[in-house]
Amino acid sequence: MPQLMPGEHPIRVTRQHWTIFIPIGLVCALALAVGLVLLAVTPSTVAGHSITTVKTFIGLGIVVVVVAVFMVRWLQWRTQTFMLTDHRIVVRRGILSRFTESIALDRIQDSSVRQRLLARMLHFGDVEIESAGADGSEVLPHIADPSGFSNDLLMAIEARRTGQPFPGGTCGPAIHGGYAPPSVQGDPAQPGGYGPAPGYPRGHDGL
Repeated sequence: MPQLMPGEHPIRVTRQHWTIFIPIGLVCALALAVGLVLLAVTPSTVAGHSITTVKTFIGLGIVVVVVAVFMVRWLQWRTQTFMLTDHRIVVRRGILSRFTESIALDRIQDSSVRQRLLARMLHFGDVEIESAGADGSEVLPHIADPSGFSNDLLMAIEARRTGQPFPGGTCGPAIHGGYAPPSVQGDPAQPGGYGPAPGYPRGHDGL
């Protein structure tokens, strides 16, 4: 999780949907199958000399390479996060070198969600964000529950505009360390309690 500014609270942290592993998984499975089939049909002896040990090492090498390729893709997925706070959106990526980008909520002008039929069925998609002073739009690609992220983003923008805390408690399975203001932790009439932003009911949001 990126370092937060003083007074900043995380609302939602999500990653790309698990379906991003389908293409690389298919490629790795195909490469492994082709490599093992070629080894199986290769003669075990050449010019009267056994090459069984060589074939075994080649087979192990193919397995190691395939697993390594898949693990690199997994590490890329694991180290890329999209965090929404009550101040900004923070995008982090990178394995050895880290890249961090922040988009202040005050600069965001609009957001939209792009989903094809399969994406709607499996609950993933792209969130496109238009911000002031940026060349073009920022796209959060292939993230889990894009509609939930977009809804939380709009509520966070409105809450920041009105000077109120984010209206809600936990926001769903894509949350890690979600922020719950005192108004949802106890009676808002108690000292330190406060109510949700105007127009937002108090309660829980519905990967």
